[in-house]
Amino acid sequence: MTESTAAQSTSIKETVISIFIAFALAFVFRGFVIEGFAIPTGSMAPTLLGEHMLFRGPQSGYEWTVGPRDNGRDGNPSRMQGTASNPLVAEDPMSGEALTKVNVPIRGGDSIFVLKYLEGLYDPERFDVVVFKNPRDPTANYIKRLIGLPGEQVALVDGDVFARPTVAGDESHPNPWMLDGWKIARKPERAQRAMWQPLFRSDYVPLEGSRDGRTFFKNPWRAVGDGSWQAGERGVFVATGPATLAWDTTLTPIDDSYPYNEPMRANQSLPVGDMRVSFAVQPGASGPVSGAALVTAVVSARGHEFRAAISDRTITLSLRPQSVPGGGENMAAWKDLGSGTLAKALEAGAVTNFEFWHADQALQVWVEGKLAASGNYEWTVAERTQNTFNRSPVEIAESPYDNLLTYPQETRPVGVRIEVAGPVTLYRVGLDRDIHFRAAVFSGDENGIRHRFYDTPATATHPKRTLTLTDEEFFCCGDNSPASLDGRLWDAPNPWVAAIDPNMGVVHRRLMIGKAFYVYFPAASRKFRQIPVRPDFGRMRWIW
Repeated sequence: MTESTAAQSTSIKETVISIFIAFALAFVFRGFVIEGFAIPTGSMAPTLLGEHMLFRGPQSGYEWTVGPRDNGRDGNPSRMQGTASNPLVAEDPMSGEALTKVNVPIRGGDSIFVLKYLEGLYDPERFDVVVFKNPRDPTANYIKRLIGLPGEQVALVDGDVFARPTVAGDESHPNPWMLDGWKIARKPERAQRAMWQPLFRSDYVPLEGSRDGRTFFKNPWRAVGDGSWQAGERGVFVATGPATLAWDTTLTPIDDSYPYNEPMRANQSLPVGDMRVSFAVQPGASGPVSGAALVTAVVSARGHEFRAAISDRTITLSLRPQSVPGGGENMAAWKDLGSGTLAKALEAGAVTNFEFWHADQALQVWVEGKLAASGNYEWTVAERTQNTFNRSPVEIAESPYDNLLTYPQETRPVGVRIEVAGPVTLYRVGLDRDIHFRAAVFSGDENGIRHRFYDTPATATHPKRTLTLTDEEFFCCGDNSPASLDGRLWDAPNPWVAAIDPNMGVVHRRLMIGKAFYVYFPAASRKFRQIPVRPDFGRMRWIW
């Protein structure tokens, strides 16, 4: 063998070895570090999307997603939705304009990267978006949000997550919601921002609010009081003196409905008291009165009012009991929860962006994207039920209804208003509500098979169904709570899984795969589903 032939043989051998090593590392990386998954359904919508339709309001410019309505003979969504004999009707969430469409193409679901958990090195955390083996069918992967951790009891109350450390014997208590130690689980900032669901923004006031002689748009922000509001530009509110904007819940309820679920909307929507009020403030030519509250945002929920009062330099957060209906002006004293100082005083003509958050029993004010003031109120589960539903956990447990907490009329009214001392102009006035992990009753699975506890309270949503997690179990729910078959509603696990963990509604540690952290190349059309490189680059995003 010549020297050149030997060198060529060595080169081929090294190339083959390099390719083999590369494939081996790729498989190891995929098996133990990062793996890609595709989202099949809308249980996490609109945080993560399965197959869906995309609409855009011609008058508002607002873009939103809607789940499939029409299925083919194989049971999967038809490639084109809506026919001439049975068109789709999609209502613009911002303007109320009804769009009648036919032959709407189905778009593919999000594809995501998942960082795999390594026990002891990288463990699951509350509010992670997680991928795991479905306890009901371990051949399928599920994606949900993790809300319950090992070794604790979990209760979903008025849409929020409460937890307490498990103590021996607690699971046999006749009403665990009356036990001590319950604390609300608060979401980190990034998760909370990702979970806000828009109800309205004045940016999306339609160019024209009527069509064919019919009015479809009425602004949910209503001027009340002495008429100090003047007409400004489209979507802009101008006050010449003291004035109030109040949200009209008869036009746009503050509840847990989703535009995504519009084709299949069936469940009663539940009021949501966790919300974000956002606006940009421009004081008038005379400027704000020093020390006086120029703008005040007030959220009404749970039988209380929660206030953020903003002056030229300071922010004060407080709460007070709500007045009894028909009882006249509320004279109850405000209780301060926190305060903050503006980095820069409000000046005449200058525009400043504010956000007032009421979520997870906490008040926060963000100024130009930075936290400026915060304060918490630490109600127990018993206090939360009494204030929200005017009933104790004992009364809820003894109610003859299947699950009293699933009835909207049982929740005390919610609302929001913005008060200004004037003169002031408000831009980009918006309202968002939080994801609401709703109470439910057991019904059936995706195949229509009745739950063994049919028509009784769902897991973790009622005192009689308080969830107690072992040291190896997690509890997961979908962001699209009204349309998510998740840990609240699962029946007994598959026999293979039951050999590991027979408990209902939980995910055993051994079924956990990892945390979803990035949406890569979402599909613009279902026809791109099998193509690795997908074209809709604008919707690539981090997952929180």
